[in-house]
Amino acid sequence: MEIKIAASDFDGTLFREQKISAEDFAAIKNWRAAGNKFGLVTGRCYQMLTPHLREFNLALDFAICCNGAIICDGAGKVLFETELPPKILLEIMREPFMAQNSFHFLFEAADETFCVNVKENSWVMREKNLWGFFLTFVEAAQVESLPKKINQLALGFETSETAQFAADFLNRKYGAQIFAQRNTHSLDIVPAGMNKGAGVAKLLELKNWRGKIFVIGDESNDLPMIKRFGGYTVATAKAFVKREASAVFESVGMMLNHFGKIS
Repeated sequence: MEIKIAASDFDGTLFREQKISAEDFAAIKNWRAAGNKFGLVTGRCYQMLTPHLREFNLALDFAICCNGAIICDGAGKVLFETELPPKILLEIMREPFMAQNSFHFLFEAADETFCVNVKENSWVMREKNLWGFFLTFVEAAQVESLPKKINQLALGFETSETAQFAADFLNRKYGAQIFAQRNTHSLDIVPAGMNKGAGVAKLLELKNWRGKIFVIGDESNDLPMIKRFGGYTVATAKAFVKREASAVFESVGMMLNHFGKIS
């Protein structure tokens, strides 16, 4: 029997209104019980994902985190990771527009998140207090000597337009080494060539999986995987995402139930 692999975005796609619905949870359980694979493809680092997995008792076959820059198996073991050059990290943080407008600088490694210049209105502090994940606060001068590989640098802005302006600026200046992409009001920066589509392709290569691929997401950083794999979106997604999707489903569970019945 041919394997089926489903890869879902987390925030706004599976995780909506601060929960994973009972219907989605049941559909994932049934999908995996039938011998299919299910995992997440998220802009979050794995450390910021694990409290949610524990809260909802959600079992995965894989987690593609940091927009493809790091891939873990279902138990959180790192299978693949990339690294942002430390010199570039410091240069980006010192760019006047970024320094003045970003609510935080999050340097995300496989098992630790280093935080610099976190402002009071940063969403990361709200998330930390709500979900209890650990953050390591460091000074700007320590960025060049962080003790771990940094897979992703995440910034946060007041509006999505500001985040997009920052992404365009950084891609023009540093595009040979990094890829910056907007994710609502956030800006996620990964090594050049990495995105969610590349992450899914790398997972298939690493696991030597052959079969049908079903990807689903709702935001601009999901477009690389939606376009690459003819993927899907949810009804709450913005119009520009729906235009690129092969079909629109009310939920992740409805997509799984639909394709789970098709052999």
